[in-house]
Amino acid sequence: MSASLWDIAVLLAKWLSYLAMLAIPGAVFVAWLCRQLSGDRPDVDRRVLSHLLLPATVLGILATSAFFLFQVGAINQRGAGGMFDPVIAQILAQSSLGDGLRWRLAGFFLALLAAGQWYIAKSVSTATARSGILSASVTVALAAGAVLCISLSFAVLGHVSQLTLVSRLMLVLHITAICLWTGSFVPLYLLSRPEVSGRPEADRQSLQRLMVLFGQSAWVVLCALFLSGLWLTWQLVDSPGALVTTAYGQLLTLKLLLVAGLLGLSARHKFMLVPQLMLTGALRLRRSIAGQIGLTILILLVTAVFTTLTGPAS
Repeated sequence: MSASLWDIAVLLAKWLSYLAMLAIPGAVFVAWLCRQLSGDRPDVDRRVLSHLLLPATVLGILATSAFFLFQVGAINQRGAGGMFDPVIAQILAQSSLGDGLRWRLAGFFLALLAAGQWYIAKSVSTATARSGILSASVTVALAAGAVLCISLSFAVLGHVSQLTLVSRLMLVLHITAICLWTGSFVPLYLLSRPEVSGRPEADRQSLQRLMVLFGQSAWVVLCALFLSGLWLTWQLVDSPGALVTTAYGQLLTLKLLLVAGLLGLSARHKFMLVPQLMLTGALRLRRSIAGQIGLTILILLVTAVFTTLTGPAS
């Protein structure tokens, strides 16, 4: 498994686009959870969105565009100027790669619209409670459309595009579940910051309620993630032995081990850190969520490697 400079550039662009994909549904999901609980902190959902949604969409558009240009350059093999060859660019745009990137860019632009309308609604000082609810609903609808488009982009790209319709639908479900679960780690980390408001007890109580609600909602997401992941592994790996005898299987095994680490930390949150939050404070929880973020970054990097440099045997 050797990699050229173009392969590394493609890999890094793909990895950055993956990070952006997670941030969009994660920000909206946690903001929605905050709105269910924010009787005493009505602006917390807006702070989550303002920190993540707009930067993530800009990063996603730039990374996806760079990914396409790097693919053109990799085929052209004429240096940096080869990225802008119109003939090769047109050929790739008409291929399955072009279809996938159009879906992906459509998702990021829908997320950009969601961020834009939220900022507009936020800036209107005369907004009523009813208009605020409508604004939140529009944001969630646009974000849902963005996640769907991004998930569909995976179904027409790479080796998974050769699978059956059922398997591609399972991939869409898998990507959506991943985005909702792991994309929530960064906003939860931001909301678990050390208490600075002078009301530490109220802050801990609010954070505890949010984490409990997140844990309850995450069960459905994790069930979808597990079932779809099991199905896709069965479709993409010829035999259990291939998980240790092939480069693709070894990277997939590494990814599964990292995911198991995420699940272990999530169980620790649910059964230890969250119930003890009122006594111990948020620092331990914050550090543990930081560990989840680090594992997620590694998982995305491993995924980018084995979808760029390797592939299943059949």
